[in-house]
Amino acid sequence: MDLFVAVAEYKKQLKVRGYAKSTIGAYTHNLDLFKRYLQDNELFDLRKVTHQVIVDYQQKVVAEPISMESKAHKIRPVKRLFEYLTETHRLLINPTEGIVETSRKNRKPAAVISVDEMKKLLDQPNLSLRPHLRNKAIIEILYATGIRLDELVSLKIYHVDLKDKVLHIQGKGRKERVVPMGKRATGYLKEYLEKIRPWWARRSPKERSLFLNHHGQPLSRDSVQAFIRKYRLSAGIKKPVSPHTFRRSCATHMLQQGADIRYIQKLLGHRHLSTTQIYTKVVPTEVKETHNKTHPGLRGQKPKNGGQNEN
Repeated sequence: MDLFVAVAEYKKQLKVRGYAKSTIGAYTHNLDLFKRYLQDNELFDLRKVTHQVIVDYQQKVVAEPISMESKAHKIRPVKRLFEYLTETHRLLINPTEGIVETSRKNRKPAAVISVDEMKKLLDQPNLSLRPHLRNKAIIEILYATGIRLDELVSLKIYHVDLKDKVLHIQGKGRKERVVPMGKRATGYLKEYLEKIRPWWARRSPKERSLFLNHHGQPLSRDSVQAFIRKYRLSAGIKKPVSPHTFRRSCATHMLQQGADIRYIQKLLGHRHLSTTQIYTKVVPTEVKETHNKTHPGLRGQKPKNGGQNEN
């Protein structure tokens, strides 16, 4: 099986399967790196790629001076490529079988912000200004729903149901889900739709994107990232904050309040529960603090009845 033909075909499949542009770009870049590695080793037929070849490539990636997550990003598309080829019966044996994406096993979630920090961040928009009122609706929605940035900027006005306070999301792989916004986020979104969007949409009356800039054009990813960065600085938050931070913080805060992890899996649109379980790794710290503060044996309290058991 020709290396170049197979990789080119898989790249087309990424678009067909509804992958986000950013994901397609990352996969394409990292598959090109893998392709170059095979070329350097004079492997032009994917049927000749053995498990050992994949192990050697993984070891090469692991030795690179980059973050663990970046290493995982280099291995992941290689695994997906061979999974696709075996699923479509182009290959009988998957040489990546058993290969663990470098950082997945012991992966820790990136930074989340505390509930108090989130409150400060949500208070930053100046609601007397049109862009800030739109921004307020956006960050309230990001925190309430945990949707991805790509999902946010892809929203159309017909994806909003103000009556039921939900959004209809088309997620990764074109999988659809319905997410609740809650009263607070719905209120700010309603205000944006009534007071701001009609004013900006005059220049592009046929535009159906939910969030617009003042030119009446769809709001870009970069614009969302930029105003969140400004709000972080004005709130005095030293941790890095991105649109994805809202997603992680939404999940973490809900887990800390006792939400069932399977509900959070559905909310976030994760295909596998193991992906959602990554968020649970930040919760034991809160449990430990509560345990230390409340457990009688850890606060130096003596048990009643002179230490004798009643049972």
